[in-house]
Amino acid sequence: MDGAGREELPPRMRAAVLLAMGRPTEEIGPEVGVSGRTVRRWRQRPEMRADVGRVRLRLLDGAVTSLRAGVGE
Repeated sequence: MDGAGREELPPRMRAAVLLAMGRPTEEIGPEVGVSGRTVRRWRQRPEMRADVGRVRLRLLDGAVTSLRAGVGE
């Protein structure tokens, strides 16, 4: 996802994407315009956990697709 695509997402969804990628909350907060503490609170909410899980699955699916495409070359 390019920088422009991330800017169009709401801050909580951008945070979910960055959490799914393994970024620390203290880095995520300023990047999405909130504190690291706010990101930690969001991370504890069930809906945020579900969002992070969905993003992780999409990232994994994309990685598997890329690997399969690479094997076919």
